[in-house]
Amino acid sequence: MSDQWIPPSQQRRGLDLAALGVPPGRYVHPDASEFLDFPGGSREGAARIDSYLHREIDLDALQAAEVEFVRQHFLKCAAEQRQKCITHFESKVPRRYSAAKPNDLATAWARSVIANPEETRSLLIVGPTGTGKTHYAYSVLRAIAEIGRPTGWAAYTAADLYAQLRPRTGRDSEATFESISGTDVLFVDDLGAAKLTEWTEEVTYRLINHRYEQCRPGIFTSNVPPGQLRDVLGERIASRLTEMCERVTLKGDDRRKGMAA
Repeated sequence: MSDQWIPPSQQRRGLDLAALGVPPGRYVHPDASEFLDFPGGSREGAARIDSYLHREIDLDALQAAEVEFVRQHFLKCAAEQRQKCITHFESKVPRRYSAAKPNDLATAWARSVIANPEETRSLLIVGPTGTGKTHYAYSVLRAIAEIGRPTGWAAYTAADLYAQLRPRTGRDSEATFESISGTDVLFVDDLGAAKLTEWTEEVTYRLINHRYEQCRPGIFTSNVPPGQLRDVLGERIASRLTEMCERVTLKGDDRRKGMAA
């Protein structure tokens, strides 16, 4: 009875992790023979656990100690998976934002993304310079990590995004575009910070339109007042953002000036 990987498709059809009080995830099966060393363990119980893991019997057929053995195993797996997600987040984001803490709204959005990404509207975070838009956006990504379900994400400033996608000799910019546009959750910081050229406007539209058509959630920040989005970003981009995004408006003074004073 060796460890066995649970494919996501089988996991959804088979083991009811919710009934065990375990978050959804990709977990390894417990070794049922280890139940012999568990309080209340027995060979008969180990056999029932093995049958349950092979979906030959239902959870209701297990005795209390057997259910607890299975639950503790998967809860341990879930905790390890969650920590891996958080560690990955903290290693990939700029150091300044690695400790960003999500508020209730950020956490609720993250949960919606995990549970039903295609039905979750993107976030457009707007406000004057220095009001914490970038910090807030990274806190949303942290909220996704804290849920503990592996989810692909990518984060770019608009300037870095254009640098990645700009055609150059020896690099397939279209393949790069497909990789960026297809990620589960995409964060683009500082939309409209610089005047769009014909090329950057087209790239921005293609990216946002792809996310719109494929119902993939994203996070966008901008210093541009909502009423001026069309003038700065263009009609097509502004229209897509308006339709696909929930707006989060941050207000207040420039925090960076206060820190420098």
